[in-house]
Amino acid sequence: MPLVERTIKRTDSSRKSKGVPTIIKWQGVNMVASQSIRVVAQELINMSANQDFISVNLIGKQGTGKTELMKTLSHLIHDGAKVPYQINYFGKKEILDLEETVTGLSPTNQIILLDDIAFLKGVKGVTSRDLDRVQEVLSRIRHLPSGEDVKIIVMKSFQYTKSLSPFLRQNDATFVSSVDDSEVSNLEDLLGKKYHLKINLLKKLRKQGDIGDKANSHFNYPLGIKGKFLKYKSRDPFLPFLYSNQLSCRIVVSPLRTWIQPICNVCTPTKDKTKLDINLKEFIDDFTKKFGGERNAKSAIRIKLIQHGMNCYSPRIVQATKYLDRYLKEKLINLEELALAFDLQPTRTSLMPNKQPEFAEKEA
Repeated sequence: MPLVERTIKRTDSSRKSKGVPTIIKWQGVNMVASQSIRVVAQELINMSANQDFISVNLIGKQGTGKTELMKTLSHLIHDGAKVPYQINYFGKKEILDLEETVTGLSPTNQIILLDDIAFLKGVKGVTSRDLDRVQEVLSRIRHLPSGEDVKIIVMKSFQYTKSLSPFLRQNDATFVSSVDDSEVSNLEDLLGKKYHLKINLLKKLRKQGDIGDKANSHFNYPLGIKGKFLKYKSRDPFLPFLYSNQLSCRIVVSPLRTWIQPICNVCTPTKDKTKLDINLKEFIDDFTKKFGGERNAKSAIRIKLIQHGMNCYSPRIVQATKYLDRYLKEKLINLEELALAFDLQPTRTSLMPNKQPEFAEKEA
């Protein structure tokens, strides 16, 4: 049968305006479709599927969201991949003893987060030989004992483009969280001089988000039409990053992992999980007995969860707080006066001697 080629004429209504990005919603929040961190995570999943080992670098000043971005990416990767991954977060202690740390890893697919790896250079007593040993361990990390066909994704965060040796800077993908004047030239060398405008755009977006007061902080992404922007609330939930996959470079936005899914068993550290489960049962029993039962225990846990960005109250209470937020934002009511009207006073108390944790008693 001969191949028949059909041409479907597009109407003016179906034709997309040239150069105008598509706006989508993620959990009710507007964003530019091409800036989705979920698309980036899928790229990393594909890279990992095609290679046994991939390395991802996250570069930027302290406090600009690198660690949270690693956690968000890790969650999206393990949640979207066809194969399971174990997530391991390594801080300073684990990095200083990296060989022993890696030896303890399970021979399974791993996402390894190395936070602020460049700190080693400033640690007293750490020699160049120690740094060489870290490099050696990382060169062997793709070959876990008894691990055949294991996929390894290593994410390394550091503050400046050249704060690591050339070997440790090797990567398959790069994220940039901040741009200093002193780093512009280095970033152009790293990403390509043709991305000069995008490097400066990230610098502008970050500065916009930093100079506003916390409640109204935002950054405006230009939509390609003069005077048209998409206004993002900074850190509520998104922060902007520059992402390069060595083929292209673009602005992406990422939320906290807890905004995507407040509680994730895979993202929780898995070391000594069996021991943790046993201790958890003992803790719950002791906790509920000491503080008047399950109702008080749940209330205390809800407060701690909300302090960590996880609101576990009923929908009606969550709606009520949003209602209050609108009045408070417009400064139509005063929260302290409202508390007095409802006879709510700050509670001042200490943890009584008979309520002390058992581990504190043992230490004493």
